[in-house]
Amino acid sequence: MTQTASATETSLSNPGFETGDLSGWTTTGTAFTGAVTDDPGWGWGCCFNQQGSYHLWGFGAGGDAATGTVTSEPFTLTGTGMVSVLVSGGRNDNDLYAALTTLDGTVLHKATGTDNESYRRVTWDAREHLGKQLRITLVDKATGGWGHINLDDVRVGTDPAPAVTTLSNPGFETGDLKGWTTTGTAFNAAVTDKTGWGWGCCFNHAGTRHLWGYAGGSDAATGTVTSEPFTLTGTGMVSVLVSGGRNDNDLYAALTTLDGTVLHKATGTDNESYRRVTWDAREHLGKQLRITLVDKATGGWGHINLDDVRVGTDPAPNPTVKGLAAHWDFTEGQGTTTREKISQAADPISYVFTDAQYKPNSDPLWRPKNEADGVLSGALLFDGYSTWVTRAADQTQLSTDGLTLEAWVAPRAFEWGDDGKPSVVVNQQDKAAKRGFSLGVGRHGRWQFGIGTGDAWYEVTVPKPAALAAGKWAHLSAVFAPNEGAIRLFLNGEQVAQTAVPTTARLAKADVPLIIGRHNQPAIINGTFAVNMFNGLIDEVKVHNGALTPASVTAGHQKDVQSFAGGTTPKAQMEMDRSRYDGDRYRPGYHFTAPNHWMNEPHAPIQYKGKYHLFYQFNSHGPYWHNIAWGHTVSEDLVHWRDLPVALAPTEDSVAPDGVWSGDAAYDENGAPVLLFTAGNDAQRPNQATGLARPVDPADTDLVEWKMHPTLVTSQTADLNVGAGRKVRFGDFRDPFVWQEGDTWFQLMGSGVQSTDGKDIGGTALLYTSKNLTDWTYSGPLMVGDVAAHPKTGQVWELPTFLPIGKDAQGRERRALLINPAFPAGPGEYSSKYVYYWVGTWDAANRRWTPDTTEPKLMDYGDHFTGPSGTVDDKGRSLVFSIAQDRRTERAHYDAGWAHNAGLPIELSMRPDGDLGFRPVEEVSRLHTGAPLLDITTPTSLADANNRLAGVKGDMLHIKLTMERGSAGTFGLDVLRSPGDEERTRLFYDAPAGQLGVDRTRSGNNSSAEPGFGIHKGPLTLTDNTLTLDVFLDRSMVEAYANNHKSITTRAYPFRQDSLGLRLFGDGSTVKSMTVWKMGNMTD
Repeated sequence: MTQTASATETSLSNPGFETGDLSGWTTTGTAFTGAVTDDPGWGWGCCFNQQGSYHLWGFGAGGDAATGTVTSEPFTLTGTGMVSVLVSGGRNDNDLYAALTTLDGTVLHKATGTDNESYRRVTWDAREHLGKQLRITLVDKATGGWGHINLDDVRVGTDPAPAVTTLSNPGFETGDLKGWTTTGTAFNAAVTDKTGWGWGCCFNHAGTRHLWGYAGGSDAATGTVTSEPFTLTGTGMVSVLVSGGRNDNDLYAALTTLDGTVLHKATGTDNESYRRVTWDAREHLGKQLRITLVDKATGGWGHINLDDVRVGTDPAPNPTVKGLAAHWDFTEGQGTTTREKISQAADPISYVFTDAQYKPNSDPLWRPKNEADGVLSGALLFDGYSTWVTRAADQTQLSTDGLTLEAWVAPRAFEWGDDGKPSVVVNQQDKAAKRGFSLGVGRHGRWQFGIGTGDAWYEVTVPKPAALAAGKWAHLSAVFAPNEGAIRLFLNGEQVAQTAVPTTARLAKADVPLIIGRHNQPAIINGTFAVNMFNGLIDEVKVHNGALTPASVTAGHQKDVQSFAGGTTPKAQMEMDRSRYDGDRYRPGYHFTAPNHWMNEPHAPIQYKGKYHLFYQFNSHGPYWHNIAWGHTVSEDLVHWRDLPVALAPTEDSVAPDGVWSGDAAYDENGAPVLLFTAGNDAQRPNQATGLARPVDPADTDLVEWKMHPTLVTSQTADLNVGAGRKVRFGDFRDPFVWQEGDTWFQLMGSGVQSTDGKDIGGTALLYTSKNLTDWTYSGPLMVGDVAAHPKTGQVWELPTFLPIGKDAQGRERRALLINPAFPAGPGEYSSKYVYYWVGTWDAANRRWTPDTTEPKLMDYGDHFTGPSGTVDDKGRSLVFSIAQDRRTERAHYDAGWAHNAGLPIELSMRPDGDLGFRPVEEVSRLHTGAPLLDITTPTSLADANNRLAGVKGDMLHIKLTMERGSAGTFGLDVLRSPGDEERTRLFYDAPAGQLGVDRTRSGNNSSAEPGFGIHKGPLTLTDNTLTLDVFLDRSMVEAYANNHKSITTRAYPFRQDSLGLRLFGDGSTVKSMTVWKMGNMTD
């Protein structure tokens, strides 16, 4: 980012406390000693919105009780004669204030706080004291609540002096509408001094009062309010603070002529916080004009707000920056707006967590500043689905006979390119109308520029060698030069593409907002998510009026590079930060989650050189299913995980240009790991096959980089032999599972079988063998399901997982086959809910699997355990990983910013009766923090146990419980229980029915896609009438393992904050033992 030193005329050596201390200031008392801080928030809230890094927080030194003063060194007032400060804190005109004083302490101007920690700028007109020596003094004589005052960013002689204007009440500081005329009722009694709107904060208005449209008649009222006439003088710029609803036609502030002709207008952004809109009205200098606020809207967000009209005082665009129409350098580092440098207007940044639904509010993803990064010091990280910058359509004045766009970008990943549209860097386009312009990035990093002339749309895309690389900075320049008959594209200062345009071509402006990071007309996924959005870092966006010459483009790039330490482009710092979700009441803490956004099934687990590697289906662009890559994480103990970069992504000219779907991992003949994945290629049928990838550096125990094998290793053919009178379900061929026995590798592929006339018979796992992992021979179906007899097992089997669980009395290997049913022919009600299994004997030599029964068995009764994958580790354990679907609405996914999580890893075993047993891995105990919250080790009555449980609360717990039935009919444990039992999730055993279950009728379904939670249960036979439950609570996640045989995986979304209790039930039963531990985080 460009870092321009302030042209200040003052000898103040430390005006913003950026030394980190009080250098240049003198204190009395204790109120300000040690009060300089770089804290962005005050612990119980956020944000100060200070300038730079440091500021003076009066509370930070001695709370509200301390008193004292802090006084600047003297300075000579020069320049414009204006002095301004950022001030916040308590409101007390007599005992808490910032003051401009003479050297003898005479107060010339002063300002107190507003009982709010967020800074506001106060400006004093001190032109009558030009040439005199003055000081700034901060006074704290207050000791009660809000007994502190804060200060930052003293500006001396640099702020513009006010020009003459006849507006008598530009900021409504009279407390009424003096000088304004209304129609209708929308603005009657709407002048207020409120700092927040009741359901949120803060307006961030100027001064004390402002015009809040909602206060006049809420959203239903309509009307206008119009200023008295004024003569435009001074700089010819007019600016206003505006906020409220977004509706270009029915809600807007406008600059008009006396007859009502609209010259410029701006609407709100569906946000109450003010942003400054600046209009260049220099062509109307000397004319009489008005400001009008219009409200014709009556629905939600049907109001508009106004404050601080400035006439002729804001600086005009800098004529020394030749042809530069707009420039965003993203230097702020905090806040929800970014200042465009030419107009000095603050443009709003849309971001999901500035108005968070499930966690505390937080700022957009600003990158920290680093002087070594030169012009790229600090930047804005666009999260791929909720971050963009908006500027009103008429805010930027563009020439029509030439245009240049520039931007530094570092894409994190590349979108699919829905509707053939790019992920936009910057645009103001209506392509259907052939108007406006667009600079964006297409699939596989192929970036492009388009421009509309009203009668045509001209577009050029760079060739493959000029495609962007994910994770690296690049400097893009696009030049529209109609006088030369060309559009030219430049990458890092070098021309990489060109196309011809008529010399008569002229830009036709589009009457839509200019947007950075989001397409003007994006495709919509799942009715909620706009795609064609940029995912990554953007900085130094420039719009030039005119076509820069190739030499100018190159020189500009070289100038930027010279600002970098050592002349080397800095690393793009955009690792996904898990702390973004801090405070989310539903996001699991110790179950594995993707660092950001959307994940589906974990897969391809493998242990390598002492580390467990796990991959997963991942969309880095947002919390929705799309744009899938292979996420990657690593652990040394199966419960603490460390994020690694994406391992595989769709790649141009590879075996997987259109998708990298689930797969598995194995060891090659040298013991090095390989990945086998479902390779997506929409140019062939079927579009699913098996690809292979190897690590670039097998010595790297993190296995960060992978390279795809150049050819597919397994492909489906329509003539596969799946039995007489049958055919394979051609086109369904995915999710390889691979293992080695002796010198042979075996591969299962999920698919389906139909009769020759196309009737679905059932899912299948197709078996292949190989001697080298790249050349495979088809052996036939391992097993075929019966969807007619067992509809919930699906027409297709996905994610077949085939693991050893022991040997029988004859020494034959026993294995369990786990499958995830899929329903391409419907019904959708069964989708993503179940994992079925069969247990039997496996004869590798004859490639024969003999299940004990064809009857499928359900592993988990909770409707949320899906997507199995597995491996055998160096302890000989058969481990299974799963995905726990969260079943939330798409809107909830958008608002939360994440979707789904993994289940705990489980270990398979063979029970004495030959059936499958399973339990969580023993390593889960490493997540325990501190001593047990409760530890019952001897038989105890229900009443006594509940008395001891009364003080145990939490939503990140491990509960080990053994109960003896006694005379109870139904017994068990309530978790996530509110004190009055209004909400609870009930884990129960119904003894007469012999069933284990969960009752979620009172669980709370805040944000769930399921309108009503019900009861889920299944068969479980007790031994000695004893039930042992291993229960894991992890915010919205509930897992319960019963007698190492069956499990319940489910979700709860309580509405109440106090739904944190535990309670046992089942009169007549006895608690044999119960231990409760608090659990730590997976990243601790």
